[in-house]
Amino acid sequence: MVQLLNRGTVAGGSGQAGGTRATRLVDGVTDGAVLGFAAWTLLYHLGLLVHPPTWSLLVLWLLCGCALGALYAFRRGWWARPLRPDRPRSAAKAPPRTLAVVAVVAGVAAGTCAGLHESGVPWWCAWAPGLVSIAASAAWLLRRPEAHAGTPDGGPGAPAPAAGRDETRWGTPLALLTGAGFAVASLFIVNPDGDDAYFVSRSVATAATGEIPLKDVIFTPGTSGPIAGEPPVSSIEVLAGAVARVLGIPAASFVWYLLLPLVTFLAIWALWRLVRAWAPRRAALCFAVGAAYLLWTGASAASLGSFHLLRMWQGKAVLASVLVPLLFVYLTRWAERRTRADLALLAAAGVAAAGLTSSAAFVVPLVAGAAAVALAAAGRVRAAAGTCAAMAYPIASGLVVMLLHEDTSVVGTVHDAPGSWRWVLLQATLGVIAGCALWLAPWTARRGVPALIVTGVAATLTLLILPGVLTAAAHASGAGQVLWRTMWLVPAPALIGLAAAIRIPLGARRGPVPAALAAVPAAALVTAFVAGGVPVWSKAAGSTVASRPSWKVSAVAVGTSRDVLDLAGPGSLVLMPTGYMRAVPLLTTRTQAVNPNGHYLKLLPLPAQMIRDRQVLSEAVRTPHGEKPDAGAVKAALQRTGVDVACAWRRDRHGVVLLKGAGYGGDRRVGRLLCLVPPSG
Repeated sequence: MVQLLNRGTVAGGSGQAGGTRATRLVDGVTDGAVLGFAAWTLLYHLGLLVHPPTWSLLVLWLLCGCALGALYAFRRGWWARPLRPDRPRSAAKAPPRTLAVVAVVAGVAAGTCAGLHESGVPWWCAWAPGLVSIAASAAWLLRRPEAHAGTPDGGPGAPAPAAGRDETRWGTPLALLTGAGFAVASLFIVNPDGDDAYFVSRSVATAATGEIPLKDVIFTPGTSGPIAGEPPVSSIEVLAGAVARVLGIPAASFVWYLLLPLVTFLAIWALWRLVRAWAPRRAALCFAVGAAYLLWTGASAASLGSFHLLRMWQGKAVLASVLVPLLFVYLTRWAERRTRADLALLAAAGVAAAGLTSSAAFVVPLVAGAAAVALAAAGRVRAAAGTCAAMAYPIASGLVVMLLHEDTSVVGTVHDAPGSWRWVLLQATLGVIAGCALWLAPWTARRGVPALIVTGVAATLTLLILPGVLTAAAHASGAGQVLWRTMWLVPAPALIGLAAAIRIPLGARRGPVPAALAAVPAAALVTAFVAGGVPVWSKAAGSTVASRPSWKVSAVAVGTSRDVLDLAGPGSLVLMPTGYMRAVPLLTTRTQAVNPNGHYLKLLPLPAQMIRDRQVLSEAVRTPHGEKPDAGAVKAALQRTGVDVACAWRRDRHGVVLLKGAGYGGDRRVGRLLCLVPPSG
């Protein structure tokens, strides 16, 4: 307990002071990427109104990039100038240590119960002590003098202690190597995701046409309206397709061979920046623990690890793994330094988040709002008001979508608080660790702004998991199926990493033995990950490791689908088992599959009969086993949809009989499939 209270005050400023040239260079490149993507998103959203060719958007984007670079270069001093600071408020009488004991004990109880809910622990045992822990932590922190100081310890721009500078010197190479390792690994790990039928298909359509795809390109050749609940707000897919078109390479290859390793590296660097900003000491060790946590979270398809190494080409994964950590970095820097550049980066992060996914409309306000409430409670009203720069654009884009689209609801399973926790922050060992790291974060983070922000995060998450809160939000917003993403508010890898900085009582002793003992918390955490987690690259996580860089879809499915597309020809409609149909939108938009993704099919703005016909046909050829639709229903569905090539498993005798009973014939073996064509005339 005493060691939690006696944490250091600064390890590296807000992630900038004391850094090496390499550190500052990569930080600058990362900030430039955020600014550049924000500029692209603004141009893209304007393009939704005038429908220009994508090459013209790229030209304008390059010109904007040059203008932004020149503006910063010529007015660097103006951007670095701090704005009006908050008036420091005197702290109250020093808080009693009883508050600290209550906060820590209640936090451990809340985290343990949240992680063990699936084992039968009632959910109230998680949120009730969580409320107690947050109340006690807030009462303690708000009575500490550093909570009310207008600047970080040592003043704005003050150099970090020598230990912090030395740690950055060897921590930065560790982060660079880790980022490179994750980037390379992302090329080889294959974990297919059905949502790519939407995300990658937008890039494929952009590369093929040179235009922004405003209508459906998955099920129809642009003859149907856009899929309900998926407004064309995100710009990252169109950027990937536009660049792929200019380079003359397949859009899917650009996404998985170039974009994926790049954003994977940036995600690791974002974690390193956040740890540098928040860790009280041993930032490199904290970072290593956070990275290890990401590798052993493969038990759920919605874990932060699954939305990192396995799915970083999707905009929502970039939001969770890159933008959220960077947003916390920018919020910390803004509250501590209050410069114009920090405010501009906050605003740019909000715009960039909106360009990644429509979920930014509620994720970013949660992140910024959690920091704002904590800062305002500490008397930093101006700093709290500045956080609105981050949430303004995502909220505005969400309101515009609601005004322009009749139906913005997302159909699907609504996860309650326990289900959302289990899906994102996991259960059992890793769920307990994530919970304890969350509610103990006010005590493991660096004092001052970081401690305030993580207190706001823990308080906001505790309110979200109260009974009925997420359900009420689902009814009010129509976004119930994706509200589990509110858990992205918690930067779990960084918070878990901070636990590695807990001091072991060693007195004033120095030497190799005390140094080894100081690494005990980190070693214990990593051991727990390995013992209780699932590697993201394992079969248990649904992954395979390819022998060479690969598309994130079965190579067999891609090869067979290509052969079927050649057989059908452009402008055709093909029917195959689901795994093969999912590959079609990743290859072309000139030929469509009957049902590449059943979830999106239900959201397609087509007559109910047309949707039901496609569902019937999918059921007819999905598997050789189980029940099949009625022969008459299959025949009628084939006639109404106009399927040009229908394929079933060669061993699926019942499925083949259904197709032949509808008049299809001309047997053609394609891989493991038997393909038939309709009667001529």
